[in-house]
Amino acid sequence: MKLKAFATSVASLGSLAVAATAEPDLARGEYLVRGPAGCGNCHTPLGPDGPVPGMELAGRLVDKNPGFTAYAPNITPASRIADWSDAELARAIREGLRPDGSLIGPPMPFAMYRGLGDDDLAAIVAFLRTLTPVDNEVPPSEYNIPLPPAYGPPV
Repeated sequence: MKLKAFATSVASLGSLAVAATAEPDLARGEYLVRGPAGCGNCHTPLGPDGPVPGMELAGRLVDKNPGFTAYAPNITPASRIADWSDAELARAIREGLRPDGSLIGPPMPFAMYRGLGDDDLAAIVAFLRTLTPVDNEVPPSEYNIPLPPAYGPPV
């Protein structure tokens, strides 16, 4: 009886390993990016009638106040993220750290993204890689407030 339970447990672990190496779910990534993750709320330029057609996730000025001037960068494949690995892009989303170690400042909602599961994060990264590249350079954000060294321990 114990041997059968052990064999069942090992088989279950094997299926988990297969699931972890499965291809990211692009439909799930699209749903998250365009839905609950709200990426376009900051990264898509707005015109007088709402989002600018053909500029989805191409970056824009998000907030200008005495503490900072925040630009959400272009996150289409035409931007600097094209040169980042999937792991680097995932770390930027979930932990707020660019590949060079610099911190992404507010208003990026890391409190929300730190809780993303690995499968959802992989789906978001995979979906971002499929977007139509849009050439749109936005200036770097400027902070008149000190930023912390990190938003918490590595996830």
